[in-house]
Amino acid sequence: MKENKLIKKTFSLQKDLTDCGVGCLQSLVQYYGGNISLETLREKSGTAKTGTTLLGLHQCANSIGFEAEGCEADVDALIEHGEPVILHTIIDQKFEHYVICYCYNLSENHQFLIGDPAKGLEYWTREYLEEVWQSKTCLTLKPNDQFQKKEQTETEKKKWLKNLIKEDQEAIYTIIFLGLIFSLLGMSMSIFSQKLIDDILPKKKTSVLLLSISFLGFLLFAKVIIQALRELYIIKQSKSFNERINKNFYSSLLHLPKMFFDSRKVGDFVARLNDTQRIQTVIKQLITNTAVDVLGILISAGFLFFYSWKLAMVCIIISPVIFYIIFSFNKKIIDAQRNVMQSYSINEANYIDSIRGIEVIKGFSKQDMFIKRNETIFGLFQARIFELGKLNLTIALYSGMVLVSFLLIILGFSSYNVLNGEIKTGELMAIIGISSSLLSSITNLALVTIPIQEAKVAFDRMFEYSSLEKEKTEGLEITEIKSIDIANIDFRFNGRSRLLNQISFSLQKGNITCLLGESGSGKTTLTEILQKNYLPENGEIIINKNTRLKDVSITNWRSLTGIVPQNIQMFNGSILENIILEEQIDQQKLQKLISLGFDQFINSLPQALLTLVGEEGINLSGGQKQLLGWMRALYHDPQFLILDEPTSSLDKENREFIYELIQKLKSEKVIFIISHYLEDLKEISDEILTIKKTQITNYLVS
Repeated sequence: MKENKLIKKTFSLQKDLTDCGVGCLQSLVQYYGGNISLETLREKSGTAKTGTTLLGLHQCANSIGFEAEGCEADVDALIEHGEPVILHTIIDQKFEHYVICYCYNLSENHQFLIGDPAKGLEYWTREYLEEVWQSKTCLTLKPNDQFQKKEQTETEKKKWLKNLIKEDQEAIYTIIFLGLIFSLLGMSMSIFSQKLIDDILPKKKTSVLLLSISFLGFLLFAKVIIQALRELYIIKQSKSFNERINKNFYSSLLHLPKMFFDSRKVGDFVARLNDTQRIQTVIKQLITNTAVDVLGILISAGFLFFYSWKLAMVCIIISPVIFYIIFSFNKKIIDAQRNVMQSYSINEANYIDSIRGIEVIKGFSKQDMFIKRNETIFGLFQARIFELGKLNLTIALYSGMVLVSFLLIILGFSSYNVLNGEIKTGELMAIIGISSSLLSSITNLALVTIPIQEAKVAFDRMFEYSSLEKEKTEGLEITEIKSIDIANIDFRFNGRSRLLNQISFSLQKGNITCLLGESGSGKTTLTEILQKNYLPENGEIIINKNTRLKDVSITNWRSLTGIVPQNIQMFNGSILENIILEEQIDQQKLQKLISLGFDQFINSLPQALLTLVGEEGINLSGGQKQLLGWMRALYHDPQFLILDEPTSSLDKENREFIYELIQKLKSEKVIFIISHYLEDLKEISDEILTIKKTQITNYLVS
């Protein structure tokens, strides 16, 4: 395929398109044998509500194991290339769209096989392709060694689940064994009924009757005790598993890069944490009810063969019918369950957003608007639950009707055999009881696929997060920060235009550097890069003139770095707990911190350091939160101090205190301040930088 400078051209193509872009990418992932969720592709491509860009698709494709290249081509080049290509088209001369050109098919009247996310596969003539493909831009993709096949993903999923439940193996085997004993004891009543009707009562064996009742009582009491013991093991296993899977998922979540959290809603995380319960519910069902059903089928079939091999064969023949009826709904059930879970995430996010924004809602008297929004979101959630419920009801109805029909057939067949003298009346009663148990177990076994599919969807949602690449904490260890040199840093969010372009400046110990810029100019993004929360696209950050920041351990670097953000996050606890963020208090560090001048702030609080901040710091004012943020940053004695609008919420007296504090700290720390405007910062800054239109202007304070 002929190439030119399209990649540069693509990087400047920032008009958003619809979700068809990631749809094409997902189709190609599946075409090459992979399995990546649409949500992951949206996140990696920077897809917003309005869609993604060709640049976003290029970045996403490279990150998931493709060698992607933006190209300019013509129709002849497509034919010569012969491999799938994503095309940027314009439909009806106004709608921008992405499609996949799979191949040129000679057998179909020389037409192109096109994959359209909105329509599926279809054939286009050369004339129509040239009409809609006016831009002549496309994206070629070829899997490389990093491309993960579906089989590999499934293997990793099984390994992850196996590691989760390996500690439960002893409990699971015990539960299944007790279930076997429970099933055998469950047959005792049917056998006793048969002997009672056919042998004991007709022959008036009083002594045998008393002995049989005593033995039956022993078995029934044993059954109750075994059931209680089994339930105890189930409860213990559930507790252990829930704690373990929650810890595993929560730990994986907290070790993901910060950028991952910046693009997601809290409600989605909450919903996925709750998915752990769905998985445990199914595991519990598999090792209890399902295991018992399997054992029940084997035992019941054995007894039926003993009483009447003909009836046993009838049950075996009709069992697949029940499975077929239930399995025919499989795909609909999976889709419905996935829709319910997605709606649940959206609903959770809406609740959290509403509660967090209650001040704004009340301040603008927008309760009615948010009530209507909640009705819409919750209504969609309930509608999807309703659809899933209808599917489950339909399955239960069909399988129940089939089950009743089969029982009537068995009743009629066995009754006919009684009239013909082939079986006795007691045997008829035993057969009916055993057949009912057998068919009920078969139905339960078929229906278990529904919760299994639900758990699979939940598991896939959890694994999607747990399998993401964690922050790499290993690296070099440094003990001191004397200088930080930022050299030619570029940064952009996926699918978006460059936010930072060739940024270069230096930070020195003993100097106070201030960065000014408008909102959205990239100031806060730059601080995220300096904290190793975001990775630059190009360029280097050099520490102490000899060490690259990307080579330094994240844990080590963050232990030397402190930030006072504009918005201070509070945790529900005391002032002291919010400052130290540790289990043990270092009294020496705490006293050193207070001696910097924070004693007046602490003494002004109702219970000093033990004052409760309340949820999200509701008991504190904005200025108090900011002072607490200062104390939190300084308690850990950082060598590099990043200050984001460090006095925005403070009154004049406290602003002056903070400016004096900055001057005190100047000689022992690298200090970097970002702000919208100079205010009094001009008096304390040694150097002022201005960021505008992706670049920095540097000048010394006169």
